[in-house]
Amino acid sequence: MEKAPNYTEKKQRSIIEFLIVVVIIAIMMKLLVDVFFSQQAKITNTAFVGLAQSFTSKVNVIHGQWLMDKQPHTVILNRLNSNVKESIHVNEMGWVDSEHSSLACNKIWQQTLAIPLQVVKSKVIAIEIQKNTIKNGRLCRYSIANGQYFDYRSDTGKLKQG
Repeated sequence: MEKAPNYTEKKQRSIIEFLIVVVIIAIMMKLLVDVFFSQQAKITNTAFVGLAQSFTSKVNVIHGQWLMDKQPHTVILNRLNSNVKESIHVNEMGWVDSEHSSLACNKIWQQTLAIPLQVVKSKVIAIEIQKNTIKNGRLCRYSIANGQYFDYRSDTGKLKQG
């Protein structure tokens, strides 16, 4: 005949069962957190690519308006669904640029997109890269923490994603 388990054996088995449940929950939480952060990175990357496309579109709209307005130094655009007018400085080739040398790339971003240097919850870093091949303009690099970036050349209006 089997003897009935005593109180100590029941207590030990209950503790082991409890620990197994805790370990299973911990593993499931880790998987959930990993999935969440991988999705967060994908969302940030997708949003940054979208911003680069918006930047390109707006630069081309500004250049087209510059051509229609007989090539002024400042292009005036009306905001959609508003009476507010935007003044955007362009260089002699009609591409968005800044007259100022300090923080010029920040000013170009602000003129073009009119939003803070941020995508989702990631800060966008704007730096000017000095290149001898660019004579009448500047090369601005806009990047986020994961290394994704796009370059804007104010001498040609071209964007290159990296």
